[in-house]
Amino acid sequence: MARESDEKHFDDLAGMRLGSTIAARQLKYSLFLAVALGLIIVAIRGYQDYLWLEGVYQQSNQRIFSSSAPVATEVMIKRDRELADIMVRGMLNNRSIARVILTNADDGIFFELKRPAGEIPVSRWAEKMFGGLQTITVPVRDPERKPVTTIGEMVIELNPQVYVDAYMTRLSWSFLATMVLAAVMALCFAAMSYFVFSRPVIRLGNYIVNADPTDDSRPLQMPPEHRHDDEVQLLGSVTVGLFGMIRKQIGELRRARDELQNANITLEERVALRTEELNSAMQKLEVLASTDPLTGLPNRRAFLGRLEDAVAVWRRRGTPVSFILLDIDRFKALNDTYGHQAGDAVLVALADTLRTTLRSIDIPARMGGEEFAVLLPGEELQGAMILAERLRKGLEQNSVDYGASKLSFTSSFGVSGLPSAKGMAEFDPDVAAQFDVLRNSENTDIPGILYSLADHALYDAKATGRNRCKLADFSTLLEFKDQLPSDI
Repeated sequence: MARESDEKHFDDLAGMRLGSTIAARQLKYSLFLAVALGLIIVAIRGYQDYLWLEGVYQQSNQRIFSSSAPVATEVMIKRDRELADIMVRGMLNNRSIARVILTNADDGIFFELKRPAGEIPVSRWAEKMFGGLQTITVPVRDPERKPVTTIGEMVIELNPQVYVDAYMTRLSWSFLATMVLAAVMALCFAAMSYFVFSRPVIRLGNYIVNADPTDDSRPLQMPPEHRHDDEVQLLGSVTVGLFGMIRKQIGELRRARDELQNANITLEERVALRTEELNSAMQKLEVLASTDPLTGLPNRRAFLGRLEDAVAVWRRRGTPVSFILLDIDRFKALNDTYGHQAGDAVLVALADTLRTTLRSIDIPARMGGEEFAVLLPGEELQGAMILAERLRKGLEQNSVDYGASKLSFTSSFGVSGLPSAKGMAEFDPDVAAQFDVLRNSENTDIPGILYSLADHALYDAKATGRNRCKLADFSTLLEFKDQLPSDI
């Protein structure tokens, strides 16, 4: 088994594609360096293109201003709108001009023409690179008047967005060409590096992986030949010697391991068996520790734990919880008359009645002797009283066959609990306030208070005639706060 595991391990290694990681790393770093160099070239070229386009933009505008000024003078002197239209349309052929206005010194605007709105949108780069929208005012003077008189103005609005678009286009093509060149250079460099430096190491690595020094049934293979007498050749020779030492040591280790595994298998089986027996015994002890042996109901310790959980839910979410405490009437007289076995039969019958009457979520328990309790999660006090009365009538009508006798018995009930916010509305405001104080108080034994209230109600039921149900007097709720110990 151990030998098969080793062989499988070496077969997995032999199936690996050695060299893929080295080639990928060489290509990655080659691409990184080539892209970084390409970005530097693109940045330098982009800056040069920007300087060139800025010069073209300024020269083009200056040339248009110079060539249009004489025509504008003639237009203003002759008041020739047709000539003005021809001149302005010619100026608008330059897409950096957005609008041209000719104004007369006497009459105001003589002629105006602009591009349609949105034909050449303005981006923020036009503002950063070429100064954004600009308005140039060129005075129009009559050279024949002495002295020379300004007869109007030519107002030109410039929009350099065309040059921004041209710059972005040149930059994009420059970036694309540079990146393609960088990728080709990276591939060439990675290929050269792989075949010159990495491939011999990879071949030696394949030899190391495929050679199995643990298989002593066949001789060790020699490492691949390398035409250069360098470190790779030396590493191959050292590897052969190392494999020989490994083969010897592995043979000794296998024998020792097989012996140890046989001993471990026996020991593990014994430990597993003892652990299973111990877990089973602990589960049985846990059940015995939380169950009453006579009735099969949860005992006092288990019940109080569930009561604490229900109280915690009431504190956190306001979910109501009710608590019924019941005691068999004149149970001592029944034991004295019929014997303890008869008393045990009555206790078992009472437990069976609780199981058949209660809901699946309700928790009945034997608290000790003839005293029982029922925990009603999510039940308001009114519902608890109804259930207590139903239990009382069921127990009153029940009888236990014992020998030739039919044993009848009754029980007294005390009910307490913690109402929800809706249930508190049915109490006196002072009592509801006491519930709020109890809920917000720290380190208060609320389960003990509930138990004490139910016990007082049970005592009142017995004192007033037995076989009846009494609801706890919650007006004395806070009197129990500092009187009860943490353990009931």
